[in-house]
Amino acid sequence: MRRDIEFVMQREDHSKYDVRVSPFGGKFKFQFKERGAMCWDYDRQPERADLEELLAIIKRRYVRRRSSIKDVAAAEKLLRDLAACQRA
Repeated sequence: MRRDIEFVMQREDHSKYDVRVSPFGGKFKFQFKERGAMCWDYDRQPERADLEELLAIIKRRYVRRRSSIKDVAAAEKLLRDLAACQRA
């Protein structure tokens, strides 16, 4: 069983939100929760900073053999796709 990836992100205005990423079938399912909120948001799209942090975490896990090279490639693809969408 694979473990979810959870981390906390901070915006420029110093507000924080939790991010939970579930790897499943070569894809990632993102969940977001604002501080003080009761429920997770399943519909929000990840921002560039979220994807960069996810990639950094997966690379650290890969070095410790806790993640596969496929996970690294999938996270890099997400970041590339976001960059391509922003340029278009």
